[in-house]
Amino acid sequence: MSILKALAQGPIRTIWFGQVLAATGGEFYTVAIVWVSVDLIGSNAGYLAALQSGSYLFGSLFAGIVTDRWTHGRTMIAADLLRVALIATLPAAQAFGVLSLWLLLFVAAAASVVSAAFDPALLASVPVLAPDQAVRRGTNGLFDATRRLARIIGPGLIAVLNGLLPVIHFFTVTAAAFLVSAAAVFAATRRLAEAPPRGHGHGILDSLTVGFRALRGQPVIVYGLISSVIVNGGWGIGVILGLALLTRETEADPLTAYGLVISAYGVGNVLANIVLSGLRPSRPAWRLTFGRALFGFGLMGMAVSPDLHTLMLVAAVTAINGPLCDLTLLDLLQSGFPPHLLAPVFRVQSALAVGGILIAFLLAPTLFQLFTVREVIFGSGALSVLPAVVGLFYFARRRSAVQRSRPAHP
Repeated sequence: MSILKALAQGPIRTIWFGQVLAATGGEFYTVAIVWVSVDLIGSNAGYLAALQSGSYLFGSLFAGIVTDRWTHGRTMIAADLLRVALIATLPAAQAFGVLSLWLLLFVAAAASVVSAAFDPALLASVPVLAPDQAVRRGTNGLFDATRRLARIIGPGLIAVLNGLLPVIHFFTVTAAAFLVSAAAVFAATRRLAEAPPRGHGHGILDSLTVGFRALRGQPVIVYGLISSVIVNGGWGIGVILGLALLTRETEADPLTAYGLVISAYGVGNVLANIVLSGLRPSRPAWRLTFGRALFGFGLMGMAVSPDLHTLMLVAAVTAINGPLCDLTLLDLLQSGFPPHLLAPVFRVQSALAVGGILIAFLLAPTLFQLFTVREVIFGSGALSVLPAVVGLFYFARRRSAVQRSRPAHP
């Protein structure tokens, strides 16, 4: 199995362990941010989520001006340590009685900018960590599974610790996890023979556009990236905010219920990841199209689920779309571009994905005022099906055109 081959490599195993802890801590952070902001400003919490998304988008576009001149290992360590310092200020401020909404906004924005530098560096380091193709597929599966595994571990721990640990110390857990991640990256990369960093062009404009220019002539990748704008918007408004508000309306213990639904989603993610990471990603266009459809219809199913158990089951099945699309795109990107273009291209991927979430979060307060929570979730799912319909016709037309262009055999 490709995942076991990847785990047999010491540096990969070390980084993965650190990322599991960091992603689990990140789940504590996500739940704490959502819950605290909903307590403070209700459905207007979408604006805080929009701030985070906008900050991540800013980092995705501009981080390369600095980080393209660093090795990937150095970028990841610096990003982790900065996140530790930022997030630890929240429980410290609470202890001194100076915690405010404005400080929460600042930390949320700054941590998002820094995260936008870490994620592309991690993905771009995979070909160096795993030159062998089979091991690389396993490594992609492991790294992609970290945040999915965290959706099981993190919310499950939150459900257990709810009432025992003050929500403000969810941020303490997150800061400690990022500190462990920094140590793991340092231990794994200090002897790693990374290629020397190289800038792209001679100005800010070149650094901003190099990833976009590299995508020319890559129709399947472009489809996957553009469709992610809509699907990630559906994820942001339908799952992150929608399910938080839905469980508040329907459950006696909404925080525990929310954690259980996200955990169920994580179970579906991880199981799909284990299976798919060991398979050769053939027919990528159809994988992407099917994955988009599965997410949209799944979100519609969550909107009409009559009880918590059904909601958890539908969430687990819907979650298959994540590894199906993400692993397909990872393989296309890592095999289609030279090493020095990987980080810029991954930043484009991050920018487009978070751009969809940003748009959704900006629209969320208005939508939740005009429609019921279930209607918003259902509408997000219906809109998320649209890229699948477009992809179905687009790729069928391309295939037909290729077949017509082939010379007939007597």
